[in-house]
Amino acid sequence: MKNSIKFIVLVCILFSIWGCKNEDIVVRYPNSTPKIDTAVVKETQITYGDSIHVRVAVSDKVAPLSTLLLQVVCNNQIVTSETIRTKGNSSSIARTYGVPFVGNRPDNAAVKIYLTETNVSGITRDSIVSTTIAKRPVITDLYIVPDYGEGATAKMTLVNADSLIYKVTGLLYANSFKYKIATKIDKFKRIDYTGLVFGITDATKGTIGLVTSKGLSIDGTNAKLVGVSIITFDALQFTTKVGGKLLEPATTLDVIADLPLNPVSLKTNTNFRGGNIYFGEGVEVTFTGITNLENNLSPDYFQVTGPTTAKFLGKTGLYKAYYLTTTGYLYIEPQPEAVYPDVLWICGNNFGRPQSPYTTTSSWNWNSPLDYAPCRPIADGVYQVTIYAENGIGVTDGFGTFNFKFFDQQGWTGSEETSTNFTVSLPLVSRTDVNNVGNVSGSPTAFKNVIQITLNKNDKTIKAVILK
Repeated sequence: MKNSIKFIVLVCILFSIWGCKNEDIVVRYPNSTPKIDTAVVKETQITYGDSIHVRVAVSDKVAPLSTLLLQVVCNNQIVTSETIRTKGNSSSIARTYGVPFVGNRPDNAAVKIYLTETNVSGITRDSIVSTTIAKRPVITDLYIVPDYGEGATAKMTLVNADSLIYKVTGLLYANSFKYKIATKIDKFKRIDYTGLVFGITDATKGTIGLVTSKGLSIDGTNAKLVGVSIITFDALQFTTKVGGKLLEPATTLDVIADLPLNPVSLKTNTNFRGGNIYFGEGVEVTFTGITNLENNLSPDYFQVTGPTTAKFLGKTGLYKAYYLTTTGYLYIEPQPEAVYPDVLWICGNNFGRPQSPYTTTSSWNWNSPLDYAPCRPIADGVYQVTIYAENGIGVTDGFGTFNFKFFDQQGWTGSEETSTNFTVSLPLVSRTDVNNVGNVSGSPTAFKNVIQITLNKNDKTIKAVILK
């Protein structure tokens, strides 16, 4: 036992002696300042988007080198920053850095290289190289190109050459759309990506920069506008601004001056004028261009108050107003993307607008208001639509030829209301034949009338009242 204790003590003493002999020794060097012997940028002039080639040599005859901090700076903004390990008493590096074309890049700006070499003693040496000038890419034309189906391409005009401000007016865009800005377009007025294209490079911050065909579009949404008629682009700062008529309830509506021809929001737009109008519930509107309001306004959305005035009945919001020039009738409907419970839609056969002279226009399509009709909510869960219907006697199936269905949204992709879940009152019936189960039809009795149809989700009824 005593021998074991002696052995342990001896081992501890030997370990202590070994540790003292191998203790780290701090080496101190005389004060010395490193030198930046060479600092050269190969290019004297570049265009934003090009690269520069930097060559640097550093040394210190006394103290070993430690790190080189290299920063590429343009217009007081750091383009690139890199810390490079330097060893020994001399070191050289060669680097290539891209100088991207981003916001706040003026023409003929100096591209500066900031250098800071540090030795192991922590002593530094600074230097700046400023021998390169960066020029902006030549831009001769700029075009606003909305995403497919959201509007027509429009050319911008340079309105301030000093600040590089471009502007376009007279647009007919919705107050919510997306777009890119391009310097070149093809024969179809779509983007030619061989030119410069501006889009969103950082979705979180909404940063605008150069993008490829896979890049994100710029969001032109402004809920405070009826629609976007002006876009301004600051080509120096890379910022955009949209403008237009403020979203205030309309008190006047000139169907010629306020509704452009051939609205792009309709698949079939011949003979239509149309646009976005912000209507206010209970707000009286004075109309210009409509000669007979009683006959030519939608009774579901307007109550006529005078020869040229009518009160809006729908909820306050942005609506589509479509004026059919061949009949003088003004169709009103919610935005195409509106869905239940804000609206129901009917689509079917043998109905049309409740206007004299009466005619049917529907055809189980969604191309224009001639084909379908919106049902306005008049109470929670209650929807109303007024139409002219022609119901012939069915030849083989025992039902009338007036035939339609309720849809939760415009188009074929939404849900449908099945009439078999409702109590349907005459002169309407619920269809049960194989190819039309769930449709609403006229009874096997012929009629030609203006009718007001009400679907009530609360008591599960569908009723029609004959008005004319």
